[in-house]
Amino acid sequence: MRRAHFILGLQLLAGWQAWSWYARRVQDGSDEPWGLLALLALVLMLPRGAPHALREREVWVLAAVNVGVAVGHPWLPPLVRAAVCLLCVTAIVSRMTEGRAFHLGTWLLALLALPILSSVQFYLGYPLRLAAAALSVPMLRGMGVPALREGASLTIGSDVILVDAPCSGARMLWVGLFLAVTLACLLRLGAGRTLLACLLGVGAVLFGNALRVCALTLVERSPVSGPPWLHEGVGVASFIPVCLLIAGSCLWQRARQRAVEAHA
Repeated sequence: MRRAHFILGLQLLAGWQAWSWYARRVQDGSDEPWGLLALLALVLMLPRGAPHALREREVWVLAAVNVGVAVGHPWLPPLVRAAVCLLCVTAIVSRMTEGRAFHLGTWLLALLALPILSSVQFYLGYPLRLAAAALSVPMLRGMGVPALREGASLTIGSDVILVDAPCSGARMLWVGLFLAVTLACLLRLGAGRTLLACLLGVGAVLFGNALRVCALTLVERSPVSGPPWLHEGVGVASFIPVCLLIAGSCLWQRARQRAVEAHA
């Protein structure tokens, strides 16, 4: 185990530039520091068991990955370098504590621990806004509101309501995935069921965000102005069913996994 701890120390030292960038990124205001919550969960959720030594092949793989990162340093974005370094550390600790380097739940927590929210907003913000607008149209029509979608906006009669960046659901997506992965780790779901829980979580977030857009559209068209906190209150209220759906899907996956284990 001394050798494993020595290799872990070398890996932490090799990633010093990534850790320095992470600290600066968390403090520069470009991202909400929610990744620190995932980092704390990662530390708490790492599997614990009898000590295991690193295999020779795994050491060579780690060395090759670090050499690749060093060679590609001028071309790799800092986020990618930090992700690789953090996954390497996660793999080493997971191998030492549980005997396997790959554990999907902890690897996903490691990725969520990165300062990625602004990147998600940049790359996925508009597609999420389109999805929210498209899903909210049938909901509004079901309530008797003749809504039409034009890009990322809703047209209702002469009113045009834009689904703007704060309503993209990027934050809701991060929190939803964090909840799904954390519950999957707590319930000890297998890799396949963890992945399915995440996919169902994404679906729940898309539904919840469309529900929020519907509610805010009705609020915007109301002749009576509500209190200043109404907008935020609608967002919180629409996220409650999302959390319930994610928790329910994880518990359902756990029940199915136990049923399979009982018949094995």
